[in-house]
Amino acid sequence: MLRQKLGWMGVVTLLPALAACGESSGAGAAGGGGAGQTASTGAETSTGSGAGGASGSTSGSGAGAGGASASTGGAGGTSASAGGAGGAGTGGSGGDGTPGAPQGFILGADISWVQEREAGGKVFRDIDPRTGALVEKDILEILKAHGFNWIRLRLFNDPTAVYADAAVDDDPYSREGFCDLEHTIEMARRVKRANMGFLLDFHYSDVWADPDDQHKPVAWTDLEGGALASAMREFTRDAIEQLSAAGARPDMVQIGNEIPQGLLWPDGFVTGQAFQGLGSLLKAGIQGVKDADDTITVMLHLDRCDDNAATRWWVDGVLGQGVKFDVLGQSCYTEYQGPPSGWKANFDDLVKRYPDLKFVVAEYSWEKRAANDLMFNLPDKRGLGTFIWEPTEWHERIFSPNGDIIESMIAPYDQMKVDYQGF
Repeated sequence: MLRQKLGWMGVVTLLPALAACGESSGAGAAGGGGAGQTASTGAETSTGSGAGGASGSTSGSGAGAGGASASTGGAGGTSASAGGAGGAGTGGSGGDGTPGAPQGFILGADISWVQEREAGGKVFRDIDPRTGALVEKDILEILKAHGFNWIRLRLFNDPTAVYADAAVDDDPYSREGFCDLEHTIEMARRVKRANMGFLLDFHYSDVWADPDDQHKPVAWTDLEGGALASAMREFTRDAIEQLSAAGARPDMVQIGNEIPQGLLWPDGFVTGQAFQGLGSLLKAGIQGVKDADDTITVMLHLDRCDDNAATRWWVDGVLGQGVKFDVLGQSCYTEYQGPPSGWKANFDDLVKRYPDLKFVVAEYSWEKRAANDLMFNLPDKRGLGTFIWEPTEWHERIFSPNGDIIESMIAPYDQMKVDYQGF
């Protein structure tokens, strides 16, 4: 799909537990009206409520018409926070000091290009509500002001590598290595400092992976079978451990990008009912996540938002191989997956057919309100939220080419920020 989208490139719960073990740091935010907000600094959480008070000086955030909350981490000691009057407090942090993912509905954005564009001198500007003038701000500050609370970042194995395979583009995706682990750690740390949720998207390739392109990275060209699965597991584990050590622990991890025909071809290619190769690789990648942190939510990602039969074939196939995951993501573009009515019909069936799964619109551009309403209205909060794909520069973008916010494009998010409270 990315080659179709980018011709010139050639191309949970919210979370069952958001904390890692260790000692937390940082100030808790002041709590707000309503029920007590959960805080966490380790493997356990607890929520309190009560009357008034200031926030504590560790990881959590109080909420409520007051409301104290406290939690004890396995190796991290105890943290507490007490709510005060006002708006809802922010989420707690992981036991390593990494802020936890925000609670509630996900309004997410994949902004993986931003780091490279900023390195080239691009800046972003928002409208000052007092003067109406455009003011330069950090991209994350702008997105948060308009309701976004999660960021998705793609990870390539080695984007500076050049494939020997003539079927793949001769030029590397990025000679500077953007979207490699080093750059992703840097960007993910910014996301965490902004107290936003972080979805890490493993492509398991040196360049774009999508339904038409699932090439092995150069370093794995000669690997197959168990050796390939081991490399995938180790790469996954190492990436998450390095991110966590840097204070940028992912809150959700995506194993592969748009993989209806599998990944790491030919080993993980799917045809008919032959899911064995894909199943082995998916289990290896998921085990790599669990090796690093078994509390991280795992998502698998298709581009069959309008195709219920194909989605069921695929999900049944991987479940039949013993693959265990938490969230099914779908790409939902009107250009490729038709109108939202088809998306709804598919999700309405999936939510009944697979009671243990939750759902995300992992990519979209057009039909912004429809995509979000679809997830928001799935029963029992089974629709976790959405991630708009590259809103700074692709299709129905919310920023102009020179980095200015487009008022008409951001307006739906300002409204959803209000409408989705209390999710």
